[in-house]
Amino acid sequence: MDEGIAALIAAGFGLVGAGVGGIAAAWGAKVGAERSAQATRQQVQDQAAAEHDLWLRQQRLDAYQNFQDTYGELARLISLGESEDLSAASDSARVMARWSARIDILGPPDVAELADRVVSALMTRLAAAHAVNRVDSNVDGDPGPEYVRMITQLYEESGVLPDAWSRFHSAFVEAAQQVMRSSGS
Repeated sequence: MDEGIAALIAAGFGLVGAGVGGIAAAWGAKVGAERSAQATRQQVQDQAAAEHDLWLRQQRLDAYQNFQDTYGELARLISLGESEDLSAASDSARVMARWSARIDILGPPDVAELADRVVSALMTRLAAAHAVNRVDSNVDGDPGPEYVRMITQLYEESGVLPDAWSRFHSAFVEAAQQVMRSSGS
């Protein structure tokens, strides 16, 4: 074999080796880029989930705190039972119902259910107090003895509601605290 042919064969093998090496390098770069892109996508998804959890916790905290503040004011006004306090209590009840509706959306469901129970008990007592006040002030004229007896009975029966709304409120606070202590949403 002549030296020229040997050089050509060696050059051919070198060229084939360079081609195979180039293909392997390109394939390795592609696999590395795909893995890097997947890791970046996962990191972005994890970051978005963490930011959403933080946002949801803050929204819940705001709703729970505002519900608490309104509860305190409304319970105080209803306990006073004076006619001038009933108007302010009605305003507070509307605000509290709005916060309860927000808690219904933000959840979790067990906290929302407890908030609804608190509102329901307070609203029932408030409605009974309004009815008694209307009868006592003769706003609607002479209601008649049967109606007066019915309203009086309703109000007396609603007298147990402060204990009920207090229990519901305590359960609400406990459930809200548990949600706020948990690490996930």
